[in-house]
Amino acid sequence: MNRRIAFAVFCILHLSACAVDHATTPATAGSGAATNAAAASNAEALVEQAVEEQRLKELGVQPGTKKAAIMMRWYRAIREAPDLKAAFPAGIPPSQTPQGQVVFADGLSRVTPARRAEFWSLYARVAAAHLPDDCYGQTSPAAISSRLMAFPNLTDEDTDEYLGLVAAMLHASAQHAPEHVPTPAELMAASNALGKMMVTEVKSKADADHLARVLVNRSTASSADACWVTKVSIRAIDRLPPDEKEVVLASAYHRAVDAATAAAAPASSAAPAPGSRN
Repeated sequence: MNRRIAFAVFCILHLSACAVDHATTPATAGSGAATNAAAASNAEALVEQAVEEQRLKELGVQPGTKKAAIMMRWYRAIREAPDLKAAFPAGIPPSQTPQGQVVFADGLSRVTPARRAEFWSLYARVAAAHLPDDCYGQTSPAAISSRLMAFPNLTDEDTDEYLGLVAAMLHASAQHAPEHVPTPAELMAASNALGKMMVTEVKSKADADHLARVLVNRSTASSADACWVTKVSIRAIDRLPPDEKEVVLASAYHRAVDAATAAAAPASSAAPAPGSRN
């Protein structure tokens, strides 16, 4: 039974990460006639500033705030990172695209166990504070994560931590860092531990009914059932002992890469993204 519960968690929660759109900002000023250089440079600076401010507003962040400064400092560091330039010569694909989902899932599968645990703790903390009981009316894990991890939901400190983790994911994918692929025995033990932890979250007959409907036939379970399991899964995973938590997360992100790669395949015939297994 505990393994069945854990399997339901894996099915309903791909544990995908949401990140900001990494579109390239306008290029810096090029060479020109000396008499026009200052004016051209000033104009480009004004345009770049306006684009950056508009990007922040689109993400729900007010320009000129501490959060905006954290985000722009991170963005410029990412844009200039040599390994990311080499790995993504056309720019890092936006996380909303199939190719972007491959990159971010791959990065989460390749960061260190400590980074994975840190990401999940942050995710669980934000979910506890902001994830509504209807999961925004969404059943897609990616759609839920996108709404949940929006910058207005993050404190300045959360934003700094989150963007640091996103940077680690991107570097890990670009550098083909080794993955932790749990053994079948490790996964069985961790799944049993997760199933037991999920059972401790059942406090009433209504809770048991939510879980049962997902276990018996997830395709016919209601959005309320799915949301209950999503919220409880987030808490249960965060409460696991470190070794079991690492196995659950590493396995889930490993699966997420395969799923994202399969989804991206029909969308593009381009070469595999950095870090992909193809």
